[in-house]
Amino acid sequence: MKNLILTLSLLGAFSTGLKAADYGFEDSVPKSISVIKGGNLSLSDSYFKEGKKSLKWDWVSNSSLCLIDSLEMPGAAKSADGGITLWIYNEKPVADHLHFVFETAKGEKGYEFSFNLSYKGWRACWIKFSDMKKTQLASGKIVKMLVSSPSSVAKGSVYLDRMKITAKTLSDRITPDLQIDENNNNLKRDLWHWCRLWEWEQYKYDVSVPTNLTTEGSSALKEMEKRLDAALKPDDVNTKELNKVEKTYSAAGIARVGDHMTGKPLVSNDELQKKNGELSLTDINDMLIAFAQDWVISANSSSLKKYFEVLDYAIEQGMAYGSGMGTNHHYGYQTRDIFRSAWIMRNEIRKSENSSEYIKTLCYWSGLQESRIPYQYGRDELLDTWHTLLQAKLICAMMITEEKERYRAVQALSRWVSGSMAFTPGTIGGIKIDGTTFHHGGFYPAYSVGAFAALGNYLMVTNATPFMISESARKNFKLALQTIRNYTNLKDWGIGICGRHPFSGKIPDEDINAFAYLAQAGDLTGKGEAFDRELASDFLRFGTGNKQLAKTLRKAGVVESANPEGFWAYNYGAFGIHRRNNWMVTLKGYNTDVWNSEIYTKDNRYGRYQSYGSVQIIGSGKPVTQKESGFEENGWDWNRVPGTTTIHLPLEMLESPFKGTQMEHSPEHFAGASSLEGKNGVFAMKLLERNRPTFTPGFKARKSVFCFDNRLVCLGTGITNNNQKYPTETTLFQVALKEPAEPMVVDNAETTTFPFESEFDSQHGLICSDTKGNYYYVKNSGHVKVMRQHQRSFENKTKKLTEGDFASACLVHGTAPDNQEYEYMVLIQPDKNQLKKIGKENYSVLRKDSIVHAVRDNQTNITGYAIFEDFVSTDKSSEIQKSDRELLVMTKPVGDNQKIMSVCMPDLNISEKSYTTKESSKPAVKQITLNGNWKVALEMDNVKAVTSSDKKSTSLQVTCVDGRPVEFTLMKY
Repeated sequence: MKNLILTLSLLGAFSTGLKAADYGFEDSVPKSISVIKGGNLSLSDSYFKEGKKSLKWDWVSNSSLCLIDSLEMPGAAKSADGGITLWIYNEKPVADHLHFVFETAKGEKGYEFSFNLSYKGWRACWIKFSDMKKTQLASGKIVKMLVSSPSSVAKGSVYLDRMKITAKTLSDRITPDLQIDENNNNLKRDLWHWCRLWEWEQYKYDVSVPTNLTTEGSSALKEMEKRLDAALKPDDVNTKELNKVEKTYSAAGIARVGDHMTGKPLVSNDELQKKNGELSLTDINDMLIAFAQDWVISANSSSLKKYFEVLDYAIEQGMAYGSGMGTNHHYGYQTRDIFRSAWIMRNEIRKSENSSEYIKTLCYWSGLQESRIPYQYGRDELLDTWHTLLQAKLICAMMITEEKERYRAVQALSRWVSGSMAFTPGTIGGIKIDGTTFHHGGFYPAYSVGAFAALGNYLMVTNATPFMISESARKNFKLALQTIRNYTNLKDWGIGICGRHPFSGKIPDEDINAFAYLAQAGDLTGKGEAFDRELASDFLRFGTGNKQLAKTLRKAGVVESANPEGFWAYNYGAFGIHRRNNWMVTLKGYNTDVWNSEIYTKDNRYGRYQSYGSVQIIGSGKPVTQKESGFEENGWDWNRVPGTTTIHLPLEMLESPFKGTQMEHSPEHFAGASSLEGKNGVFAMKLLERNRPTFTPGFKARKSVFCFDNRLVCLGTGITNNNQKYPTETTLFQVALKEPAEPMVVDNAETTTFPFESEFDSQHGLICSDTKGNYYYVKNSGHVKVMRQHQRSFENKTKKLTEGDFASACLVHGTAPDNQEYEYMVLIQPDKNQLKKIGKENYSVLRKDSIVHAVRDNQTNITGYAIFEDFVSTDKSSEIQKSDRELLVMTKPVGDNQKIMSVCMPDLNISEKSYTTKESSKPAVKQITLNGNWKVALEMDNVKAVTSSDKKSTSLQVTCVDGRPVEFTLMKY
């Protein structure tokens, strides 16, 4: 809107019945704006940020611009989150400021702030009333804004445009900058990294410029330059993209007029009006990379000219040193190619007369200044920074003209990168001690990829130089890469951990290359080899990625690794991974610290249930993929995620009941997994829905899954809710059919019938299968509904109708179930001998109620316990006589006198419950009393055993932290 807007109307002099967009600086100077003590107001077409004109204020020293409004300004000033947004063009830098004061009719000051004028071009002036200096008013309403001119200069001119004074909430991510450096006092600057550029600009290097640069140092910089060239220099011109940006350039009217640039306004996405031809940072990004590539490949002088015109235009429009553009949040995603273009144009930039300003601006926007001091512990959202700005930081450091200063910048950057790869506390972004990686306050694979690629590329450039990241940082990165290897099959991860991206989660080739780059950085196994063979083998296993890297590693004798096998507990994400052969099971829950899914207004609309105890098997296809394993979005019933216990709702009721993002946490603390010997494991959760619109408050269940080799024993108790309208179900499986006649087993008999729907009683045991070779044995769980049908659903972003053929089965708990329960075993891809034994007692359920789920596997001799509540056993022969609540325990006898035992409290034990917290997981001592007289075989700081006076029982005290299993061996004595 080209106007001076005061909420929905302008000034008291204008009719409030008209739209605010009708007022502005196009036709005349508003009558409510005047000058005091000299100066002049006029309209100008020399500079504009909206429409074709702006308000020019020719000021003299100690004069003021006065805006009076008795209609809308009083209400705006009363709104703590309201304020002013404005763009100001300054023709000549002044080492002084404009001073804004909001007053009553009697001249009492209410709010004030200063705006620095030490720049040339456009700058944003965005500030909330709550962030201004405030004076408590005795009486009266704010009706006047005075803008005082600099006192240190005789005269000058500024141009005002795109101004609003509003009661509406301004962005919470207003960016402090050179103009208003103390802006946004409510911003948690240790969390919001995008908005901290000016704060970081105040940092001073704590590393000195080397007095003399060694030959090794100079050679390393040259070698890194070659590697960056190899990575970034284009092979060819993208003609389609070049034609596209030529149109953007022409439509924007970018041109050099005298000593300044003109063109359509460039603004942040928060105020972008694309229909009016306004440009975003993405447009600048696309033009710069396309023109740069065309010049480098084709030597097109027109593209060279346009490159620098666009660069000068962007700087004048506000993408300049010290500028925040009102808000710059998420700008890294829009600007990555700006820095890549600068690298391939570095020689031309260095030759230009504005070289120092270009490099200064690029360095500022890359955030390189943050690395002038070591990484600051507790800094959030690292995945975004690694992904979008790590390469930018390295490019800018390498573009510094003076070689010694360049050396220092790269040295400090590598130190910062090493520090940033340390394990981060709480739920802030970064790498966790269990290898999971966090973004948006939770475990998030979709944001991890991209970040891993950027770290890998950084290693590629810096390997075998003095600027390599530290060994401890590389070890943490290895853990993160091996973790993503564990929870993907072959490249795909499951629905439960998809965030807001169902069905599309996979590792890109760039991230796969990171395995090889890290391997080449040095051996982390302790074997003293030239490179890390474990990582190299993992790289080859994926079968894609850089072919030359693969060739080099094979020549060195590396062979691809086998598929991962074992059980991994990742309780920073409240999930477990169970693997054998070519299949993988993902078990996912949520709790007070771990959200269940990320739902946006137009992303993952129907993803509410993805962490309601999901049990997803990905194990089909060559290579194995989620799609080949039966998980396709077209026709998918979002109510039936395998393993989950849900209320089957109409899809519109599954959408978020809130306008913004929904990342639901549970009121319950207990959800997660534990393992024994790294081979088998148990998962459990207390399911409880909160009081939300379209939810069923008090819907609860106790769920567990015991994983022994290819057998999963799934138990549920206490399934209760008061929803009388929609039925409650526990889904066994839902898989897409490749063709309607694809066979499966139903009630121990093969069927190809389509469509098909029937209910079976499970009292005496029911055997059925999906179409992927997985079998399900259900007993004492009421009715089982099996379906083969054509399904209609909606796409998760667009709500477009989708269709597909599916086979599914679920346990029917009915409407308003009261203390319902279930028991079933999943046999994953069994062989013929195992199929013959299905339905026979492969396991024993020792207890199944609201207090404890306990299962003994008759083949491995492992016993697993999901202990929901404090309990004391009434059976004197029970292995566990007494236990604290909310623990996962596993035991396995070794001979007659020993047992291996693991104890896990999956709760992270974090007190602060907020979007993100840097509060660390706190240790908790948990007590378990065992039958018999036991001692710990090897002394451990976190396990203590105390024998009772009668020698009949042993009290264990186990210190749990970070949701990690504590494993130990006990000996009888």
